[in-house]
Amino acid sequence: MGRRENAKKPLAMFSKLVGCDVFTGRYLPGKLTNVELEDFKEYKLVIVCDPLTDKNILNEAFERGIVTVGFCDTNNITNKLDLVVPINNKGKKSLVLAFILITKNYLVKR
Repeated sequence: MGRRENAKKPLAMFSKLVGCDVFTGRYLPGKLTNVELEDFKEYKLVIVCDPLTDKNILNEAFERGIVTVGFCDTNNITNKLDLVVPINNKGKKSLVLAFILITKNYLVKR
């Protein structure tokens, strides 16, 4: 999940290489909790690029007990996160680097 403009391109490439679902832009509440929606899916892991702006999906993932990973800067609150990745989540190059490392390790392990 990435709501900021800097996260859209790295998330699109991550989704293309790994084959996972990505939410960019505004997150519509209920996609993780409302089973009556047509596009409802159960997820095992949620990665948020900025816990401050992506708090809706973070709250829903916490309610469902889904493992949450957050890229956090010094001004982020780390409540409701299972794993905190300290990174400059506002910089375009740092987000690209983080997703490159995650993608590379995931593809090697798979």
